[in-house]
Amino acid sequence: MNAYSVVLKPAKVALILFALSVVIAFAAVAGLVRYRTEKEQSILKTAQQLATTRENIKKLTYDLDSINRLALQYKQLTQAGFIGEPDRDGWVQRLETLYRDTRLPPTLRYTLAPSQPLNPQAVPADAPTAHQNNVLHHGLAIELSGIHDGEFLDFMARLDSDWRTPYRVETCQIAREAEALTGLQIRCTVELYSLPEK
Repeated sequence: MNAYSVVLKPAKVALILFALSVVIAFAAVAGLVRYRTEKEQSILKTAQQLATTRENIKKLTYDLDSINRLALQYKQLTQAGFIGEPDRDGWVQRLETLYRDTRLPPTLRYTLAPSQPLNPQAVPADAPTAHQNNVLHHGLAIELSGIHDGEFLDFMARLDSDWRTPYRVETCQIAREAEALTGLQIRCTVELYSLPEK
């Protein structure tokens, strides 16, 4: 039996070592599978975070573009004289300059009424969170006499092209002067609009 024990002992050791190597291999494979699963989950989580970040960047870019467009519109309205302190003296000077530049008879008369809220009953003044319409309108009554219809149309075309502040012609009454039939008597009501800065 001694001869068998000499042969069996190394075989037993080899079998134990083989079993240990199989167990280690299974443990290594299981560890690698678990590591790979964790890495895949980490990669998926990172991909979701990147997708969310991309969406946020797109949204912020859209918001920034919107802000830039609104800032440009605000700048244009400010340059046009709609936003800011109403330049009432400038309006009168511009009207006189336009009239003088069209070389019409010196019969221009005008009255610029005090500013009024455009819609004072729209929102109660004590509503702190509601949007309040702060647009002001300024009534400008213009009277012209002794001019011809072509001259009046030229003056209105010049007013339309050179006037910067937003306005609307409310009414125009045109009558021929009864005495000399030399021209027209014109009365127009113009509304000028402005939005004070807060």
